[in-house]
Amino acid sequence: MQNVMWMLFETAANIFQSFLTVHFIIGSFDNKCKILNVKKTHIIGTVVMAAVVTLLNNFTIYEGILGVLYSLSFFIFAYAFLYGSVIKKIFIGVLTNLCLLFSTMIVGNVLFYFLRSEPHKIYTEHCFERFLYIIISSAFMTYIFAILKNLTRSKKDSLKTKEWLLILSVLSISFFIVAILQVLILTENIGRENLNLLMLSEFGMILINILCFYITVNLNETHKREEQLIIDKRRSEYNQQYAETVKEQYNQTRRLRHDLKQYAGTVLALLNDGKTDAAREIAEEQCESLSKIETVINTGNDFLNAILNSKLSLAKSTGIDVLCSVENDISGIEDIDLCSLIGNLLDNAIAAAEKCGGELRLIEVKISSVKSRFIVVVRNSIPRSVLEENPKLKSTKSDAVNHGFGIKTIKYIAEKYNGKFDFYEEGLTFVSRVELRRVVNDLDFKTR
Repeated sequence: MQNVMWMLFETAANIFQSFLTVHFIIGSFDNKCKILNVKKTHIIGTVVMAAVVTLLNNFTIYEGILGVLYSLSFFIFAYAFLYGSVIKKIFIGVLTNLCLLFSTMIVGNVLFYFLRSEPHKIYTEHCFERFLYIIISSAFMTYIFAILKNLTRSKKDSLKTKEWLLILSVLSISFFIVAILQVLILTENIGRENLNLLMLSEFGMILINILCFYITVNLNETHKREEQLIIDKRRSEYNQQYAETVKEQYNQTRRLRHDLKQYAGTVLALLNDGKTDAAREIAEEQCESLSKIETVINTGNDFLNAILNSKLSLAKSTGIDVLCSVENDISGIEDIDLCSLIGNLLDNAIAAAEKCGGELRLIEVKISSVKSRFIVVVRNSIPRSVLEENPKLKSTKSDAVNHGFGIKTIKYIAEKYNGKFDFYEEGLTFVSRVELRRVVNDLDFKTR
C-alpha cells in the first residue's frame, strides 16, 4: 500500500512539474499557439512531458547528461505548437532545462547539507527527506518560472544571431558542467569536504548563468530602445520634411496671389490700350506658374496632401503610372504617424516599381475609412516575386544596419493604433495593406 501511495505521489509531482514547464514555455511565446488553442496545447504538452520524465526515471536515478533530452523535447514542443523564431525556441528549451536542473540541484544540495543525509538517499528511498525534497523543489520551480516568464515573454526579440549563439553556448556548457558535478556528488564516495567544494562549484555555475540571463534580457532591451530611437528619428524626419513642404507650398501660394493682383492690373491696362497679344502672353505665363503648384490630390489634410503629391509626382517623373483614391475623412491619426506610414509605403512601392519594365510600372493608392477603421492599401508592380526571394522583407541595401526600418516603422504604427498590417502578392503585383483603429480621444491611447 505504501508503495502505491508513493507511486501516486511521485506521478502527481511529475504531472505538476510538467505543467509548470509547459506553462512557462507557452507563456514565453505570449500564448501564441499554432495548431490548437492554449488549453488543449497545455494538456497535450503536460501529458507528453510527464511521460518523458517517467520514461527517463525508469532508466536512471539521475539523468545527468541524458538530461539534454529534456531540452530537445522542449524545443520540439515549442517548434511544433508555438509561434516564434527558431533561435528563441532553442534558447527557451535550454533555459527551461537549466531551471529544472538548478531547482532540483539547489534544493537537493541544501537538504544534503542541513539534514546530513546521503545524497543518494533523497533520489532513491521512500523517506521523509525525499518527500520534503519533492515538495520544496516543486514550490521553488513555481517561483523561478513565475519570475522568468515575465522576463522572457516579449512581442519582439531584438538579439542578433551571433548574440543568441554566444548566450546559448554559455548555457549549454553550464548544463554539461553542472550535470557532471551532480553525477559526481551522487555516485562517488568523495567525502564531506570534497562534497562541499563540488556544491560550491555548482552554485558558482548558477551565478554565472544568472548573470548570463541578466545580460540577455538587458541586451535585448537595449536593442529594442536603439531600434525605437531610430524609428522615432525616421518619423520625425518625415514629419519635418513634409512640414517644410507644406510651408513652402503655402508661401508660394501667397506670393502668387500677390503677383496675381499685379498681373491682373497689367493685363487690364494692356487690354484697355488694345495690346491683346501682350496681354495674352502675360496670361499664359501666369497659367504656367499656377500649374506648377496645382494640387493634384486634395484630402483636406495639408500633411497628407504634401506627402501624396510629392511622392506620386516623383513616381510620375520616373515613368510610373499612378492611380490614387482618397476619402476626405482621415481624422483620428496623428500627422506624424500619417506622414511616416504613407511615406514608407510609397518609398517601398516606388523602389519596387522602378525595377519593372516601362509598360509594367504602376502604383495604386487607396485610402479609406470604415467606421472606426482607417485603411491604406498600396499596390505596385514588381518584376518578379518579392516574397519568394525575401519572405521577411529584410533590407537588401549594402548598409543594412542603417536601413530596413521601413517595415519596422509600419509595424510600430500598426501596433500603436491597435491595427494590423499585411504584405502579399497578386501575380506580379505587391500589395501592402495597413488597417488602423482611429483615435476618438486621448483615452484611446491611454488604454493601449
